[in-house]
Amino acid sequence: MKVLILEQEKTFRQSLMNYMERFNGFEIFTAPTCKEGISIFEKVPIDMVLCGHKLPDGDGLDILKGWVKIKPGLISILMTVYNDERLKQEAKQAGIRGFLEKPFDLKQLEDALGISDFSSPSKTGEEKVKSIQDERR
Repeated sequence: MKVLILEQEKTFRQSLMNYMERFNGFEIFTAPTCKEGISIFEKVPIDMVLCGHKLPDGDGLDILKGWVKIKPGLISILMTVYNDERLKQEAKQAGIRGFLEKPFDLKQLEDALGISDFSSPSKTGEEKVKSIQDERR
């Protein structure tokens, strides 16, 4: 399972990476800008994206909208500091799987990914995400 964390805040990006690396079968890629994220997305078959809303060189929502069109099975989460219902609805209508308002806890992340049993040792992270992708088809 290839995961891209596209987030401008270094400490937050690192924390998410450290958390996601705990799960077997996850290969984590990180980028602080749209330009770097796009470069990774074009070269690596990404399965999951955790994306900040406001990035130094663009809008995370616009990036995710494009990627979800290209790859409909993509697990995508938009992370933002804004409590904006209109933004949330726009993300949902675009096919973005989850919306998280910063700061959020790890349980909220697991819920947004639809992996409430993420910490269960019975399956690898990749097996759990694959089962979610199968449910979406």
